[in-house]
Amino acid sequence: SVESGVRYIHPDRTLKNITGSFGPSIDVSEASPFTIYRASATLKFGDKLRCMGSYREPWGGHAEYGQNWTYTGSATAQHFSSEDYGLTCAVSMALEKGMLSLVGGYSWQTIRYELDQFFAVGPGFTATTRVEDSSSAWRLGLAYEIPEYALRASLIWNSAVDYDMRGTVINPVAPFAGPVAGSITMPQSVEAKFQSGVAPGWLAFGAVKWTDWSVADNMPLCSTALPFACTQPFAVSGLTLLFKDSWTVTLGAAHQFSEQFSLAGSLTWDQGATQGFTSQTDTWIAGLTAVLTPAKGVEFKLGGTAGIMTSGSLSTMTLPGGIPNPVGYTASFGNDLVYSLNGSAVFRF
Repeated sequence: SVESGVRYIHPDRTLKNITGSFGPSIDVSEASPFTIYRASATLKFGDKLRCMGSYREPWGGHAEYGQNWTYTGSATAQHFSSEDYGLTCAVSMALEKGMLSLVGGYSWQTIRYELDQFFAVGPGFTATTRVEDSSSAWRLGLAYEIPEYALRASLIWNSAVDYDMRGTVINPVAPFAGPVAGSITMPQSVEAKFQSGVAPGWLAFGAVKWTDWSVADNMPLCSTALPFACTQPFAVSGLTLLFKDSWTVTLGAAHQFSEQFSLAGSLTWDQGATQGFTSQTDTWIAGLTAVLTPAKGVEFKLGGTAGIMTSGSLSTMTLPGGIPNPVGYTASFGNDLVYSLNGSAVFRF
C-alpha cells in the first residue's frame, strides 16, 4: 500500500501586556501557520513480515513576530523544522486468539533552527542564526490484534535523538559571531494505542502518550573558536525552552454509515510542556474526519480540528544559570484558538 497526507495547522496565539528590559510593547501575534507532510509505502513479505518506509516531519514550531513590537532583539521570526526518513518492520506470530507482532524501526532525522532578530541601535541591524544537524533514531514495540473484532493494541517506544548543531550566526556587533555549534536532545516517547469494535459499524479508539520534553531544555550556541564546551555565559545565540515532561490523551469513536463512507470524531488533551518560559500551555482539541472509500483498495480521508490553547503567562527575563536576559520580557495570553485541516489518500495493492 501507498499513503500520503498533508496537514495545515493554524495556531492563533497573541502575547499581551508585554513589558521587560525595554519597557512596554504592543500586543504581538506569536505563532504562525505551517504545513506538514507525510508519506509511506508498505510491503508484505508473506504472512509474518511487513515493512514500511516513511517520510514525516515530527518536530516543528514557527513564529513570525514582525518588527513592530519592542522586543525585536529577542526575535522577529523563529522557525524549528524537521524531516524523518524511516524504515519500520513488524514480525508477527499467530496466537490461539489473534496475532502478536514485534515492531522495530530506524530513522534518519534532520532538524533545523532559524532565528531572526532586529536591534534598533543607530540605523538598526539584523542578526540571523541558522543551524542544523542530522542523527539516528530508533523505535521498538509490541502490537496485538484480533481482526474479526477490529481490535488492535500497541505500545511503541521512540528513542531520544541527540543533535550536535552547527551553522552560522551573523551579528555585526557580536565579537564571536560566525561559525557556531551547540547541542540539543529531542525527546524519547512512549505511546499506547487501542481500538476495538463495540457494536455493528462502531469503533472506539484511544491513545496515551508520554513525551520526555524535559531533555529539550536549552540550546546555547557558541563560537567554534572557543577552546571549551559551549555554555550559556558564552553563547552568542540559541534556543531556550525549559520544557517539562508532558502527556497527551486521545479518545474517540468512528461509525461506518455505508461501505463507502465513515465518520470519526475525537477529543484530545495535550498537556503543556511550558514551565513559564514559553507559551506552550495545555491544549484541548476536537477533531472530525470523513473517510471515503469509492473503490476497493482506495481510501480518502478529509478532516479538521478545532481547539483551545489555554491561558497563562511567561517570562524570559532570566536565562538558564540565573543569567539576566538583556532582551527579556514578560507577557500574558488568553485562551487562544488553534485549528487544522488535513487530508490523506491510501492505495492498497
